[in-house]
Amino acid sequence: MRVVPLKPDIESSFLKFVEQDAIRNWFALLDLKYHKDKTNFWIALEGLEILGYMLEYDGEHLTIRGDARCTAELLKMASLTEPRVNMEPWHLPIVETFYEPIKPIYRPDRGKITTFLIMEVNRERFKPVVKYRPRKLTEDEFDAFKRLHTGFVGEIAQGPIEHERIDGIVRNLFKYSLLYGTYEGGELVSFAGGACGTVVENLSTVGPVYTSPEFRERGHAKSACSAVVGELLGKTERATLVTAQSNVVAIGMYEKIGFTKTGHKFLAFFGHRTTKG
Repeated sequence: MRVVPLKPDIESSFLKFVEQDAIRNWFALLDLKYHKDKTNFWIALEGLEILGYMLEYDGEHLTIRGDARCTAELLKMASLTEPRVNMEPWHLPIVETFYEPIKPIYRPDRGKITTFLIMEVNRERFKPVVKYRPRKLTEDEFDAFKRLHTGFVGEIAQGPIEHERIDGIVRNLFKYSLLYGTYEGGELVSFAGGACGTVVENLSTVGPVYTSPEFRERGHAKSACSAVVGELLGKTERATLVTAQSNVVAIGMYEKIGFTKTGHKFLAFFGHRTTKG
């Protein structure tokens, strides 16, 4: 087995490898298409066969996919000391010898590692539930949306809220995403976002989704999600989303509008480098 950086002579083979399962390899496809200048790609090879790979994106994110046998060899190439680590479950025993889990990515989780599930819906299974009339959001609602999005970040994210960073995220959401919201008494209380075929032509993504705590369990999230998914499925065959396995309320809500679990599971945590292997 050998580990090599991604170079032009193997890029087409690597692309074919990750295209075999777009959900599993979403970050690789995203980085190949939009972020090659910010990503270090390491490929594990046995002969000419690709066994797996590791991505280091933007000095913060470390992602591993593929055969467990290549985990240690890939991690020997890692340069990040305190990354957000994302892996498949079978990588964990080796990853923990390189990176100590410090805290989960999803703050409500009680342990140090978050398990993420992928859910998917297609046109045939989609069952919209609209109790509140969703409205497509425009930049006229920037301030109201930013306030609500700040609440979302405050609930799920670790560490202090960086308002300048949130401002940039919100601007990008309005620029690149589809956003719907629902209101009570003229106040924006829930939103759902989505993007149409940005990475894979016939696959849309849903998220983020959030409802202000005092307005939950009334149907706001189902209404906003139904509007987003309905528009996305008018343009693509499938829509997917990522949710924490521990967020059973959200999973139940997604199931009510037709989402099912794909079987993909990923583990993620904030890690601290303990060894160079």
